[in-house]
Amino acid sequence: MEIIAINKSKTRDTATIPSLGMLAYRIFPDTECINIQLLSGTQEECTVPFKDGGLFVLRGVEVRFEMID
Repeated sequence: MEIIAINKSKTRDTATIPSLGMLAYRIFPDTECINIQLLSGTQEECTVPFKDGGLFVLRGVEVRFEMID
């Protein structure tokens, strides 16, 4: 399992996960969801509830996000 830090104050940002490469995320405060898009290789994306400890899977890799201020 990989872990990424999501900054609550940035509605758009990028992060890098060693096993997947670069991804971009966008927070939608009105729907309390976060959209995560893999930018390396074949693009893949998912939208999940915006909560600390949220889990998602991209290319078979389970990723958990932690919220930071």
